[in-house]
Amino acid sequence: MEIDETSRKILRLLQRESPLLTHEEIAEQIDVSASTVSNRLQELRDAEILEGFQPEINYETAGIPHQILFVCSAPIQERRELANEAIEIPGVVHVREMLGGTSNLHVEVVCIDTPRVEEVAEELTGPDW
Repeated sequence: MEIDETSRKILRLLQRESPLLTHEEIAEQIDVSASTVSNRLQELRDAEILEGFQPEINYETAGIPHQILFVCSAPIQERRELANEAIEIPGVVHVREMLGGTSNLHVEVVCIDTPRVEEVAEELTGPDW
C-alpha cells in the first residue's frame, strides 16, 4: 500500500499525540472529514501498517507508584525464552528484546510497593538469568 500525505499525517498524530484521539479530533487537526479518517485507519489496519492502539497508562495516577525499567543481559540464544518467561512475572507489563550488546533485554515493571519491586528483581536475577 502506498501511504499518501493524509495517511502520514494520521500516523504522525497517533504517534505524537495519543492513540486515544477520536476520529473527529484527528479530522479536525488535519483538515479532513471524520469518515476519511475512519476509512484511512481501516485501510492502514488492512495493510497491516497499523497493528493496534496501545493506551498510555499513568501508573502513578492509577495508584501504582513504582514504574521501573530493568535492563538485563541475556545470552543471545536464550534471549527470546527469557523474554517469554519475564512477561509471565506478575508486575511485568512490557519486555523488549534488543538486537545486540550486553544490555539486550529491557523489562518494564509496575508495582504498588517496594517489597514487590525487590521480588521481581530477584525473579529476574534467578538461576535462569
